[in-house]
Amino acid sequence: MRALVLGTGGMIGDAVARALAARGIETFGASRAGPLGSYDGWCGVRADRADPTSVRALLNAHAIDVLVDIVAYASAETARLLTAIDGRVAQYVLVSSLDVYRNYGLLHGLETGVPDPGPLDENAPLRLRLYPYRGATRRPPEDPLAWLDDYDKIPIEEAVRGLASAWTILRLPMVYGPGDRQRRFRWAIEPMLAGAGHIDVAPAWLAWTTTFGFIDNVAAAIALTVGQSRAFGATFNVVDTPPMSHRLWLEHLRAVTGWRGVLRSNRTAAPPVSGGVTTLDLTVPLAVSGQRLVDHLSYVPPVDVCSTLARTIAAERSQGL
Repeated sequence: MRALVLGTGGMIGDAVARALAARGIETFGASRAGPLGSYDGWCGVRADRADPTSVRALLNAHAIDVLVDIVAYASAETARLLTAIDGRVAQYVLVSSLDVYRNYGLLHGLETGVPDPGPLDENAPLRLRLYPYRGATRRPPEDPLAWLDDYDKIPIEEAVRGLASAWTILRLPMVYGPGDRQRRFRWAIEPMLAGAGHIDVAPAWLAWTTTFGFIDNVAAAIALTVGQSRAFGATFNVVDTPPMSHRLWLEHLRAVTGWRGVLRSNRTAAPPVSGGVTTLDLTVPLAVSGQRLVDHLSYVPPVDVCSTLARTIAAERSQGL
């Protein structure tokens, strides 16, 4: 079997390519500027996802059976790609996101109503408001974040379900670990490694329950669905660790780092991470169930939570903490 990963050169794409190669699948990773030739067990090739003819040429040249699409962000561009590849591959795998759920819209103040306490399965209500990152006015084309105006996985999922080729959709949580540009746990790891006597955190942030996934566990879940008939026509949440509050994540980090300080719930504490945290309604959980993937494909995360955090901490150390 041969698979093409669209979107290598980044954290998730490269990890998926490695996971596929580890399963004995001949794997090609396509990007516009990534490495060419043999690389970490897979072969780097050139393609521009925005140019479907270049992708189709790769499918033909390498007799690709399965296309794994890591970078499907905008529905119009993806529609052109799907038209070009439909019927030319045995399976199309879409990497989607947990941000399709209605609770995500409630979290960001985009919807009204009562949140689902979760854990959310794949049949949970989706957002009604599309394009969650589009403001009242569109960003200028030269803005590096202009692509977010057209970002939404919901219409892309709908288009994928209309394919003649077999398809699989995987909804990913927030992904952490080595290579995470957002450094999702830095706010906790940094003071722990510095030996801080205490860490002050806002109570709402401590209590918020959400879903994270370690990069290698997420990649293993994606690779597990490739070529599996039981995954055809199915949508899966990817969950490697049961959703838990930030307070519990901090206790796991305490155990791994050996930190002996005091965790203090402080209403006046500054937001622990940058960005729009202060605009979030942290009473809305993003607790998601990954049971379907376990039931259908016997998914078992290859890396336990202590090891995932140890590797994440090591990555933070290597960046100067």
